[in-house]
Amino acid sequence: MLRKMLPGVLALLMLMSGASIQAEEKAQSGKQGAAELKTTIPVNMDYLIYLPENYDEKEKWPLMLFLHGAGERGDNLDLVTVHGPPKLIKNGKQFPFIVVSPQCPKEQLWQPVELTALLNDIEKNYKVDKDRIYVTGLSMGGFGTWSLAAYTPYRFAALVPICGGGEKFWVKKIKHVPIWVFHGAKDGAVPLERSQTLVDVLKKEKADVSFTIYPEAGHDSWTETYNNPELYEWLLKQKRKPEKEVRAAEAKAEAERKAKREAAKKKK
Repeated sequence: MLRKMLPGVLALLMLMSGASIQAEEKAQSGKQGAAELKTTIPVNMDYLIYLPENYDEKEKWPLMLFLHGAGERGDNLDLVTVHGPPKLIKNGKQFPFIVVSPQCPKEQLWQPVELTALLNDIEKNYKVDKDRIYVTGLSMGGFGTWSLAAYTPYRFAALVPICGGGEKFWVKKIKHVPIWVFHGAKDGAVPLERSQTLVDVLKKEKADVSFTIYPEAGHDSWTETYNNPELYEWLLKQKRKPEKEVRAAEAKAEAERKAKREAAKKKK
């Protein structure tokens, strides 16, 4: 048996050796050459998942992804229940959503690619309405909400970032998504301006955005927000816009902007 296998093994070793030689040939001393990386990165993530009471009675359900703040990072899932929807569920509240609450490892930040892998897996294994996926988060999770939406701008039906922030160019990619932003006016950890700046960009882009500022609130602007039944009523009304429709509208808007620029050049 071993004799029969040897030729194949030798051939494989020669092939691997040849591949190594080819790779070395691509990178030559004093020169710049093209190379390619092909690898699989494992994603390990602990999370809490809540299914509605009558989960089996419906074919699909809205899903709410909740991203906690920096203080709840680590490897103890009980920390995730300190604030937000996981806390309310722990105390007996029932939601008309599937609620997924992952935990970010200690000293790390939310990574869109990892959260996307989590959502992909949840969609495969649970009865998720792909047109009604909502993302919300507080503080670090608020930043994560903005960045995840910008990473996959056609995936979500609505966003609820609380006392977060992000980059201006992020929000231009998600102006078609309904967004309800919350922040405390006296927030000393994440200044109000971090949300205000993004809201201003969205308003300029004529996006569907609402901004609630709590005049007397500090960093904790999430307790009042998540205790508000109107938030969940609003979320349930939101449905993802078809990607084809959004892209067509974006292409039309870009064509109109280009035409205006060309017209302005001719006038000069």
